[in-house]
Order: sequence, then structure tokens, then C-alpha cells
Amino acid sequence: MTTTEQPATVGGTTTPWWTGTKAALYENIEIGEQFGPFEITVDDRLVRNYVFAQDDPTAAALTHDGAPAAHPALLCNELLFLFYANYDGNTAEGLHTHEDIAFHSPIRIGEKVTIGGRYVETYERRGQGYVVMEAEARGADGRLLVTRRGTEIMHTRAADVVGGSRAPAPARPVTGETLDLEPAGRASFALDARTPLAPAATRISQEQMYVFSWGGRGFSNIHTDAAGARKVGMDRTVAQAMQQIGYLSRMCTAFHGPSFVTGGHLSVKFIHPFYVDDLVTARGAVLGPVDHDGARHLESEVWVENEAGVKTAVGWAHAPVVEG
Repeated sequence: MTTTEQPATVGGTTTPWWTGTKAALYENIEIGEQFGPFEITVDDRLVRNYVFAQDDPTAAALTHDGAPAAHPALLCNELLFLFYANYDGNTAEGLHTHEDIAFHSPIRIGEKVTIGGRYVETYERRGQGYVVMEAEARGADGRLLVTRRGTEIMHTRAADVVGGSRAPAPARPVTGETLDLEPAGRASFALDARTPLAPAATRISQEQMYVFSWGGRGFSNIHTDAAGARKVGMDRTVAQAMQQIGYLSRMCTAFHGPSFVTGGHLSVKFIHPFYVDDLVTARGAVLGPVDHDGARHLESEVWVENEAGVKTAVGWAHAPVVEG
């Protein structure tokens, strides 16, 4: 999709765009329904919130054209929540099942970016209604920053489905097997298959979940509010699945370097919940070279696991390799 319409602005004293009123129900979803375009200023506050919520100071340590810049991953949740422009976010009881993300450019801190998206598909499976959104963010100069295609179960009682197999089985398994080697510090086509990537661990706090899941913007849900989680049959707050994209991005950016920020891809299925105070670790294993749009990328199997070794997300990542 493209954000070619005149954008509505957000920031400062401008009225927020996340003020939809329709109930977030599967039967209300319209294929082709447009969200935005909206303008967002990626200011210091937005960057600091992401760094805190994702426990990732490196996300704000980039440059673009010589200016301080941030990782485009910080816009993933803005793109996920675009539907709040038309739908009441406080009625949303969805379950994120699959995410495809492509990164294209860092974001200059202070830059005004344009975001927009639309619903492109709906389907039913095992009695649940699934919706698919495609969205993108562009910089002030029109350059592409990040694109996503995400799948969610729309309006479900979370306790009835978390931990179940709700996404179609992947065409190939994510085994989590690695060689008994020191983790690789930098991507290289010379690495043996199954060489481990250096892991990235995070113990998630309620404060981080509150910031990431927009508690500060007035939304109460199973991520931000313990009472709300109990209301739908959960004994504690559950972390938002999208936070795992940030953990995997942090690991892959450390491995690939700047090429992951300007050409990295993640395809991830969310298969098990993780909760407040859980320690989760992003891990990966090199698979080998793959062709992507005529360019040679290095692909890795990636996953997130909790302290018990249970995988909470599985998928694949690839990016160009800068040797030397």
C-alpha cells in the first residue's frame, strides 16, 4: 500500500488519531478499509519510550545522513494499532498470530513520518475470525522506513486460545538446533550452518508492558491492567506479542549491523504467551545464503524462548551481508 493521501498530523497539541468508535469485532471488519495516512513526529519522547519498553538502548544509537537516528522497529506498534483510528481500542481483544516485517531505513530523531495501512484479507479457522493488515511508514522525504503484514484473531477471549496452535503450521520447522560453537559476533557467508547468533535476553516488567501497549494513551487491556487480564480468565498480565519483534530485531541488528536496518526481514509466528516478569531470550541459528529480490542475503532461523526453554515465537530472518 502507499500513503498518497493528505496525511492528518499527530503530535504536540494535535488531536490523537487513535480515537475510533466502532467495536473491534470480526463481523465489523471491512476488506480494503483504510487507516490514515497520519503524520507522527518521532521525537525524543517516542524514542525513549521504545528504548525503555524494549530494553534496547542501541535502537536510539543510529545515524542517518549524519543526524541522530532510531531503528525503524520503533514504529511497528504504531502500525499494528492503526486500526484504533476507526475502532475503539478498549474493545479490542485480539490475539496476534503472525508478523512479516521489512526494515528499509533508520528514522532521523525529530523527523515527521507518515504511517498508513488497510485490511487486505479476512478468513475463519477453527471457529476464530482472522484479519490481515498491511501497513507502512515513510520518512519526511518519502523514503520507505518499514513495511508490515500482520495477522490477528479479532475479538476472542484470550485465555481460551493463548498457547494453542492458531497460526497455520510453518512450511518448515524451527528446530532451535545449534552447533556447539561460540555465538557469531557478525554475519558472514563463511559461517557454518547452525552457528548460533549471540542471544538477547530481557526480563519484562509491568512498567515496560504498560508503556509498549499504550497504557499511557488511555488503553486498558490484558497487557496493561491485571484486573483486565483476570476478567478474561488470565491470572496475570500477558505481554504483547509484538514486543518479541523488538527482541529479535535487537539480536539481528547486532548480528548483521546496519544492513539489517536498511534491508532486514523478519517472518515470525507467535506460538506461546509470555507474562509479566518472565525472562525471555531471543536466539538464532545461521541457515545459509538465500536470494531475495536478486540480492544475496544470509538467512537465520530465529526464536524466542522463556526460562523453561519453551518457545514463544518462531520464524526466520534474513538481510544482506557486508563482509570485511
